[in-house]
Amino acid sequence: MTGPGSAGPGASGQPGSQQGASTGAAVREAATVMLLRDGPDGLQTWMLRRVPKMAFAPGMSVFPGGGVDAADAAGPVPATAAAVAEQFSTTVEHAAVLLRAAGRELMEETDVQLPLEALRPWARWITPEVEPRRYDTYFFVAAVPDGATAAAVTGEASHADWISVAQALAEYERDERPMLPPTVVNLSELASMPSASAVLDSAAARVVRPIQPTFRRDESGVWCADLGDDRLLPLPASFRRSSGGFLP
Repeated sequence: MTGPGSAGPGASGQPGSQQGASTGAAVREAATVMLLRDGPDGLQTWMLRRVPKMAFAPGMSVFPGGGVDAADAAGPVPATAAAVAEQFSTTVEHAAVLLRAAGRELMEETDVQLPLEALRPWARWITPEVEPRRYDTYFFVAAVPDGATAAAVTGEASHADWISVAQALAEYERDERPMLPPTVVNLSELASMPSASAVLDSAAARVVRPIQPTFRRDESGVWCADLGDDRLLPLPASFRRSSGGFLP
């Protein structure tokens, strides 16, 4: 969710101050899949650590996904497109594009191919206006199919593997695993689920509302992502380092 940039007006260091002004950057649509399985240590998800030299989110741990491409505009309409459209408050045609993009990205980054009907809506996050690179990202959840094996097949990641949701969050709390706010929040929601099937059941009834955070300091002066619903997510030092100087 962050990229190179300079501190703008409002980066005064005063509690409650917001960071910067709108960059006017165009927003690109993206689709992400939280691939899940049940493991001996609880619910697991496939995560990639982005190459440190990437322009967007360098060194961050993320879920498989990427921007919607022109190729995603055409193709079969999944049987679940109407239900997905309702949850994302969009059209059936748009939902089909998002599903095709999510399936394609999952295949390209993990070598896992699954029916698009297996993808369930989970969340939608929009990059803050102060960012130089902005995305409107639709998150899906899916269980890895029986017999399928995820693989680290993308050149955009320096490492990729299964990790328990609890372990990923513990490493983030120790500032050992840099992650973007959407990744942290989504993992925190998954952490309350006992199994992949429980996640899918929960997703079926989930009401998805877009979240567009802002960056500001809390009353103690700590930089946070303000999620706009009375939730503040403190940003660790690793996030600020990966921001390319955008946050002090």
